[in-house]
Amino acid sequence: MPFRPALALLATSALCAAIALPAAADPLDAASARGQLFPADRVEVLRYDVTGLSEQEVTVLTTVAQTQKYYAAIAFAPDAGIMAEPTVLAANYHSPDAAREAAFSGCNARRDGGRPCQLAMEVRPEGWQARDLMLSADATTAFDEDYRRARGSRAFAVSLASGQWGIGRGNGAPAEAVAACQADTEVSDCAVVIAD
Repeated sequence: MPFRPALALLATSALCAAIALPAAADPLDAASARGQLFPADRVEVLRYDVTGLSEQEVTVLTTVAQTQKYYAAIAFAPDAGIMAEPTVLAANYHSPDAAREAAFSGCNARRDGGRPCQLAMEVRPEGWQARDLMLSADATTAFDEDYRRARGSRAFAVSLASGQWGIGRGNGAPAEAVAACQADTEVSDCAVVIAD
């Protein structure tokens, strides 16, 4: 089952969300992967020191950020303000770096002049620290609920840049996982990170 994250633009009418990165060099087995992953339902919000945001804007952003799935980042164009079209929330990626890159990319692409986009907040798993294997909240849930319960040969693939993921089963599990991760998109960096 593949997952396709997306970007959400936070515009003046509403703050809404959207929707992964470092992976181990060699695939981990399920037991090793389980020890690397964080609970999918507990997050912490890292707030950056950004001048120009009012306390009300910070409060609204924090409230929105606390409802997002990790890994997430919010970027905005300082000259346009937080409640403007360039503001982007990228959520449910596989690492903080990937979420930041997606937020910056989306924001700068929509910015019309002025200073480059800045990072306002980040959403990470509670108690986060860098690990060899990191998965998005949705991928972690799929690992816990689908992958670990499956029997026989299986593989879990992720796209480090896009946040997509896929699970394969049976003799061709690795190829099936990569195909599920790529789905019908132009994603080309899917790789198997867990295999049994």
